[in-house]
Amino acid sequence: MPEDRKPVSPQNPCPFLRALVAEGLLSDQYEPLKHLSDTIRTVARTGDGTAELHATPIILIALVANGLSPLQVVRTTVHGVHLSALRGGPLDKKGAGSGILDQSSRFDQSQLDRMATFGSEKVDANGNAEIGLNLAEITKFMNANFARAKGRRRLIDRRLMDGEFPILLRVMGKQGRDARYLSIAELKTLFAERRLPERMLRPLG
Repeated sequence: MPEDRKPVSPQNPCPFLRALVAEGLLSDQYEPLKHLSDTIRTVARTGDGTAELHATPIILIALVANGLSPLQVVRTTVHGVHLSALRGGPLDKKGAGSGILDQSSRFDQSQLDRMATFGSEKVDANGNAEIGLNLAEITKFMNANFARAKGRRRLIDRRLMDGEFPILLRVMGKQGRDARYLSIAELKTLFAERRLPERMLRPLG
């Protein structure tokens, strides 16, 4: 692992949070709710669309990330979110999602290649062509993921998907000629290397 990267627990299955931990912006252990929210919102503003995420939904999601029981919610409120104990929690789709990270948080290139088949050629602001997915293509991809998980999925899993790639599109998406899109190349950097795009890291110093 490069010297500038922090270790990330395989029990943290969220690629965006994994990148923030690897960058040293979040702890892989307990993170106070306000600091977690503030960090996510600050990083979101560095994207091309300067996405403004609201603190309340982030905090509400974080409150139940480690468990739904009243006792666990109180613990999370007091101690913060345990980022290295998210896998298996109520927000973990347990394999019903994209599969780009497996159940041990290992990167699976074949699943990213599968995602790319739902995309198409996009042209970025500098005139460079690359494969990416706009919102309509992301929606088709998520629907296909939900369909292939038949027999081992929960109804809520499809709703949880709406809080992942569509939010990444707002935060990490690039502005194409027609619409914003997620770059497959940048997704590989995020999932495989736990890195945010360089264009987002520069404003963070």
